[in-house]
Amino acid sequence: MKKKYRKMVTPETLGQHIEEEYKKSPAFRKSYDEEVLLLKIAYKIAQLRKERHITQAELARKMGTTQQTVSRLEDSKNARVTVYTLTRLARALNARISIDIVPQ
Repeated sequence: MKKKYRKMVTPETLGQHIEEEYKKSPAFRKSYDEEVLLLKIAYKIAQLRKERHITQAELARKMGTTQQTVSRLEDSKNARVTVYTLTRLARALNARISIDIVPQ
C-alpha cells in the first residue's frame, strides 16, 4: 500500500492554499475568521497605545491591571478580549469602541 503524501506548502502557494481551504472547509473558515479578528484587535490595541506614546506599564496603570495583561491583549495568540476589558482599555486610551456586525 502506497503512502499518500501531502503537497508541501511553500510561501508562493500559501495564499492560494489558504484560499482553497477557506472555500472548501467550514471549520477552516471559522477558525481563520476568528484568528483574523483577534489579530485585528491585538494590532489595533498596540497601534493606539503607541500613537498615544505610552508604555504597556503606563496603560496598565490607567486600566488598573498589570503590564503582563496589556502584553497579552496585544498578542493575538493570547488575547481573549471581553467587552468589559475593551471598555476599560478605551477609557484608558481616551478612545471609543465601535463594533459593527454586518450581514455576510
